[in-house]
Amino acid sequence: MASTHSVSAQIEILAPPATVRLVFLDFARYDQWHKGWTVEPIEAEKPSELQIGDRLKVNMHGMVFRPVVAENSPECFIWEGSLSVIITGKHWFYFSPSKENPGGTTFIQSEKFTGLLTALLWPWRNKKYEPSENWKTFNAALKKEAEKSSQIYH
Repeated sequence: MASTHSVSAQIEILAPPATVRLVFLDFARYDQWHKGWTVEPIEAEKPSELQIGDRLKVNMHGMVFRPVVAENSPECFIWEGSLSVIITGKHWFYFSPSKENPGGTTFIQSEKFTGLLTALLWPWRNKKYEPSENWKTFNAALKKEAEKSSQIYH
């Protein structure tokens, strides 16, 4: 029987969702505001033009994988990668209008892991898994860069 595990992290950003999304999709500039993550489109000319089925090369602090784009809309960016039926990870990045800060964004990244060996491979299976520091650091860096970019445009 397949097991499922999920994790998410969110942050409030004082910039409009469109600005946050533009900063997020500007993969070529990641090294200017966040060390540790690189994302490279394998086929598309521009990240904003990524289509469902396009491949990415992602490096998150040394963990390299090649997921497939599952969605690229103004509200959400999703990639999905797997090791056959053994384990699949689907990673969502949401750009939602903030209910706390009018004109701002609630940015959420979440991942759902499924597959036959998920329970065996999941190192935190006996406790609630909290988002890694890497996710929190990325969210904080995205917040800082998007808020800076938002000030430039206003």
